Amino acid sequence: MEVNSCPECGVPGIFNERQIWLNNGDIVAGPEKKNRLGFIECENLDPLFKEIEEIIGISIEPLVVNITARGVEQYTLNLIPDEIREMVKAKQLDPGTLAGPILEYCHILGYGRYQMVDSRYERDDDDYSILRIEAPFSVPEAAGSIAGVISGLAGGENAVTYKEISPGLYEFVTRRTKYPEILKEKMKTAPYSHKDGDLELERCATCGAPEGLSAFKWDLDRGLILNKRNGRRMAILGPELLDILFDALEAELGETIPAAVVEAQRRFVKTGFYSIDEIRDEGDFRTQLALRGMGNLRELTMRPQGIHMRIDNVAGYLLTVGMVQGLFDVAFDIDSNVVWELTEEGDLDMEVKPKPS
Repeated sequence: MEVNSCPECGVPGIFNERQIWLNNGDIVAGPEKKNRLGFIECENLDPLFKEIEEIIGISIEPLVVNITARGVEQYTLNLIPDEIREMVKAKQLDPGTLAGPILEYCHILGYGRYQMVDSRYERDDDDYSILRIEAPFSVPEAAGSIAGVISGLAGGENAVTYKEISPGLYEFVTRRTKYPEILKEKMKTAPYSHKDGDLELERCATCGAPEGLSAFKWDLDRGLILNKRNGRRMAILGPELLDILFDALEAELGETIPAAVVEAQRRFVKTGFYSIDEIRDEGDFRTQLALRGMGNLRELTMRPQGIHMRIDNVAGYLLTVGMVQGLFDVAFDIDSNVVWELTEEGDLDMEVKPKPS
């Protein structure tokens, strides 16, 4: 795949073409606008999952893998034309011929360095694929992404096993499977429904991509997108899939799950990954949230007595709540309480206050 980048902002053309930033703080996949996406930091994902497991006492990896697979399957269905997928299913087209462009597209999205090792495609239970990824953006989400791409391209459902074969290099093996009916129910994803807004990002005069993307560097050889200012790694992901994951955990394990997710994120933030400077300026924070596809910031007041924040059309809301609470604790060197409400329209209202002494 030949990748042409904008000479002014440096954004790869295909990245700009396949992701669309809307006027309400959303990013959607392509002109079809069927899937909501996020351009978000990804190095915190696996530590966050481990912290949640530590708090609730059980592994969430199987749900992470399978919910990611369902979301990526829908994204793939929108990305690859129906006639191509039908030719693959009819064995008129070897899926291996599409593997190269798909893997290179993963590099553009910031997923790490992909390599196809081996595969079999005869449309029976013995089909498999073996891939290696150097520096995956998230190990369980990478596993789910692989399963989702295969399902979207060739149909069927796929199980994935994986192991680290050398530092930072993982091998993933997929095989045909059948998801349990209860798991299928939990993995349902709703189609994207747009809610109009009044937020317009400044655009690159040359290519029309959001001007803020010029702050990031694409290392296509390694499949990385890096923030030039702080070095943090970014990727195009589905933040609403995390909301679905946490909803599924709450349905299975009880109403303590949302608080556990917020606490896990708060603990991670206190390790120093984020900085309070990221939310001090309301206008800049509004722009950064919209650039990440996480919603439209409507209100932010911050002082030692507490933080009040409202975000319309929010995505990944539990992570946002935990991040803001953690930043408040670090900034004022205190412990806090947080309360939040998510409306039926998808708007978040939250408040952080110091714990009574």
